[in-house]
Amino acid sequence: MNRMNLLLLLDRLEQLVQEGPRMPIGGRALVNAEEMLDLIDKIRESLPEEVRRADRLASESERVMDATRSEAERIIREAQEYAAKLVSESEVLRRAQEEARKIVEQAHQRARELEEGADNYAEGVLRSLQESLERTLRTVKQGRSELQRGGGAGTAAGA
Repeated sequence: MNRMNLLLLLDRLEQLVQEGPRMPIGGRALVNAEEMLDLIDKIRESLPEEVRRADRLASESERVMDATRSEAERIIREAQEYAAKLVSESEVLRRAQEEARKIVEQAHQRARELEEGADNYAEGVLRSLQESLERTLRTVKQGRSELQRGGGAGTAAGA
């Protein structure tokens, strides 16, 4: 389906709500659930590939963040284990403690770098997602505006 069909489906959905019978108290609209769900399915099928891609990017970003955190935790754990091993050897206790401190600090620094990199990656993905969604929203608004200027009520009634 193209974007114009998506706009027509959205108009039909809006029409269902606006023209549905109203409850006497509260003014809630009654809608045909089957017709509403059918329209929602059609709208899902009509969503631009950009929205699907944005969803995949967000999932990938989350996966990268989780992997980065796991890697950082593993590095810190290994460094602490190594530090504990060095400390337990009494003949080089002082050197072992110093080396262990350095290793743990390096591990913490590496973990910070990994998290910062993951944060930067996630920021870039989310910025790209936002820009994509903003472009799609502008297209939808423009299409609706064109429908309204061109007598969209007649086309919505025929949907």
